[in-house]
Amino acid sequence: MGLVLSWVAPAVVLVAVWFPHFAHYYVDNSAVPAATVEASRAKPGDARLRELAGFSPGYGVARPVFALADPRAAAAQLLAGKVDVPGLPPRRVTLPFAPDDLDNDLGAGSLSFAGLVLPELLVRAYVETGEDRYLLAARDMIVGWADYEARAWLPRGFLWNDHAVAARVPVLAAFWLAYRHHPTYDPAVAATVLRFAARSGVLLARPAHFTVATNHGVMQNLALWHLALAFPELDESPRYRRLALDRLDEQMGFYIDDEGVVLEHSAGYHRTGVELLAMALRYLTLLEQPVPESWARKYEAAVKVYAQLRRPDGSLPIFGDTTGEPGGDTPPAGPLTTRLMPERRAAPLEQISTWPAPAPEALYPVAGYASWWRGPAGLDRAPRASQTVVTWSYFPGHGHKHADEMSVLLWGAGRAWISNVGYWPYGVAGRSGAESWRGSNAPHRVSEPRTSPRTTRLIASGWSERVAALDLERRLGAGYVARRQVVHVDPDLWVVLDHASGGPAERARVQWTMAADLQLRPGGSPGSYVLEAPAAGPRLVLRLASSAGTSVRELRGSLDPFGGWQVVNHQPAPAPSIVVEQPAANSWTVAVWCLAGPGGSRACPDAPVSARFSDDEDWSVSVPRGETTLVVTRGGQELRSSSAGAAASAGPLALQAGPDVAVARARIRAAYETAVGKYPRFRDVEYYRLRATYALLGLVAVQEVFFLAIRRFHWRAWLRYAAVLAWAAIGVWLVFVYF
Repeated sequence: MGLVLSWVAPAVVLVAVWFPHFAHYYVDNSAVPAATVEASRAKPGDARLRELAGFSPGYGVARPVFALADPRAAAAQLLAGKVDVPGLPPRRVTLPFAPDDLDNDLGAGSLSFAGLVLPELLVRAYVETGEDRYLLAARDMIVGWADYEARAWLPRGFLWNDHAVAARVPVLAAFWLAYRHHPTYDPAVAATVLRFAARSGVLLARPAHFTVATNHGVMQNLALWHLALAFPELDESPRYRRLALDRLDEQMGFYIDDEGVVLEHSAGYHRTGVELLAMALRYLTLLEQPVPESWARKYEAAVKVYAQLRRPDGSLPIFGDTTGEPGGDTPPAGPLTTRLMPERRAAPLEQISTWPAPAPEALYPVAGYASWWRGPAGLDRAPRASQTVVTWSYFPGHGHKHADEMSVLLWGAGRAWISNVGYWPYGVAGRSGAESWRGSNAPHRVSEPRTSPRTTRLIASGWSERVAALDLERRLGAGYVARRQVVHVDPDLWVVLDHASGGPAERARVQWTMAADLQLRPGGSPGSYVLEAPAAGPRLVLRLASSAGTSVRELRGSLDPFGGWQVVNHQPAPAPSIVVEQPAANSWTVAVWCLAGPGGSRACPDAPVSARFSDDEDWSVSVPRGETTLVVTRGGQELRSSSAGAAASAGPLALQAGPDVAVARARIRAAYETAVGKYPRFRDVEYYRLRATYALLGLVAVQEVFFLAIRRFHWRAWLRYAAVLAWAAIGVWLVFVYF
C-alpha cells in the first residue's frame, strides 16, 4: 500500500500544479447545433452585419488593413505566403495555417496575426473585387485557426491573448457576412466558424480573463457586444449583452474622468478611447439600450479633449505610449465618432475631418494635463499658431504610464519641437529606457526608478491673452522635491524653470528630447543651442542659465545611457537630445526656448540670458530679443512680463492656487480598486510550472533510487508512508506559496 501511495502522491502533486493552468484556458468544445447555424444565416440581416464590419473593438490590431486604400495588392501577396502591409512587420506565413507561425516573435505583428488580421485582409479584398480566391483563402485560414485553437491545451504566442481574442470577433462577423450566402457555403465550415465565435465569447466573458484595469477590458466588453449582435442565435448572446454592460459601467468609473480625459497616460490612447467610447454608444443603440447620461457626457467631453490635443497636421503630443505620426499634406485620420441623438441614441459611426476649435487654455487638474494654444490670428491654427502641453498625470495601475510627470511638449510653426520618446515597441531593446525618466523631459533624480513612489500637484496656474503659466511640484518619499514652472509668452517664447531640493550627494537631471527630423547645433554663446528644421525652415533657439555645478551634454541614438530617441511610425529613430545634470541640493536651471524664422518670431538672437533665483516665488529671467529685452519676473503669486525698450508691457498675471482634486481622485481610485478586486487577474506562470515539474520528476527519481538502496531493510515500508506526507507538504507549499 505504501508503495502505491508513494507513487500516487507525486502524481497528485503534478495534477495540482497543472490543473489551475489547464482549467483557466479550457473551453467546452461542443459543436454548435445545426439549427443555430442555419438560423444564423438569416439573423441578423445583412445591413446590420455591414455596419458592424466598420467596427474594430480590438482597436489597433486591424488598423493597418483598414488603412489600405486598396487591399488587392497586399492580398495577392498574402496568397503567395508573403505579408506586405504597411504598419505590419514583413514576414512569411504558411497557408492556410501553421501553428509555428504563432511563435514568430514580431511584437505587434504577432498580436495582429493572432487577431486574424490576415483573414481580415482577404475578406476586404473579396468585398472590393468579388474574387472568390480571396474569400476561400480566408475561409481556409479561419478553419485552420479554429481547429488548432479548439485542440490546443496550452497557450502559444498570442493564441489566447485578451486583445487578440477581442480582435477576432469582428473578423469572424465580417467573414460570416460574406460567406453565409456564398455558393460554396458548407454547413461544416459554418459550424466551425460559429464554434470559434462561441469559444471566443467564453474567453472574453470569463472573469479570470477580464483585463478590467485597462482599455483591453473595454475592448473585451465591446467584442462581447459585437458577438451578441453578429451572432444573436448563440445561446450565450443574451447573457453577453448584460454582462458587457455591467462590466463596462464599472470601468467607466476609472477609465475616463468627468473632465473627459482617458486615464491611460497617453495622448494616443486618449484617441483610442474616443473611438472605443463612440463604438460603445453605437453598440448600445443597436442593442436597443439607451445611452447612460453619464457616458454621453464623458464621451462629448472626451471629443473636446482630443480636439484640444490634436494638431493641424493630425499629430498628437508624445507622452506615455503615444506613437509619433507625421502629418504633412495628408494628416492621419482621427478616431471614428458618433453623434448623440434624441432619446439617448447614438448615430452610426463616421470619420469626421473637422474637429471643434481648441480653447486658448484648457486645464484638466484631476487628470493632470494642461494645454495652451496661441497664435497671432486667434485660434484659427494659422502657420504661427503654437501648442504647449504639460502633463503630470499618474494613476498607478492604469495603462501605458511612462515616468514623465511635469514634462513639456512644444509644437509651433507647423511642426513638433520638444517631445518625449513615445511608444517604444515591446520586445525591442530600449523599451525600459523609453518608459524611464530618461524617456521624457521631466525633471528627476538621477537613478530614480520608473516606479518610484511619488506625488505631483498643481501649485498654481494663470492665463492671459499674452502670458500663460503653470507651477508644479513633485515629491519623492525619500525627501527629493522637483519643482517646475512653465511660462509661455506670446506664441513663440517659453521659459521653463526647474528647481531641485535633495540630499547633498544626490544629483538632478533633465533630458530634453527633440523631434527626430531636426538638427541640433551649438549656438554662438555659452549655454545656447539652435534646433533647425529641414530645408531652411524655422528654428528653435535654446538658451540655458543655471546654478553652479551644472553639466550639459548631447546624446543621440544612445542605448547606454539611454537618450536621443523618438519613436516615429512605430519605429525608434535617433533624435537630438540635451542632458542637463547638476547637484540636487537647492539647484536650479532656466531653459528659454524661442521659436524663430518662418512661422515664428525673428527676434531670437543667439545671446545669453541672465537669471536671478532666490526661491520658487522670487526669481527673474532676462531674455534679449533684438532691440528689446524681455524680463519675466515672479514675486509671490504674481507674474510679470515686461519688455525694456518696448512701448508697452503686459500687466501682471495673478496666479491662482491649484484646485483640490483629492476627492475626485479618491473616487477614481476607489472605483479602480473595487473593479480590480472583483476581477483578479490569473497569473500565467507556465514557465515556473515547468520548472516545478522537472524538479518533481527529479525528486521521484531520487526517491526510487533511495528506496532501491534500502530495499533489504524491513522498515522501508514506513518510510514510504513518510514520503507520502512529504509529498503532501510539497504539494501544499507549491500550490499555496510558490504559485
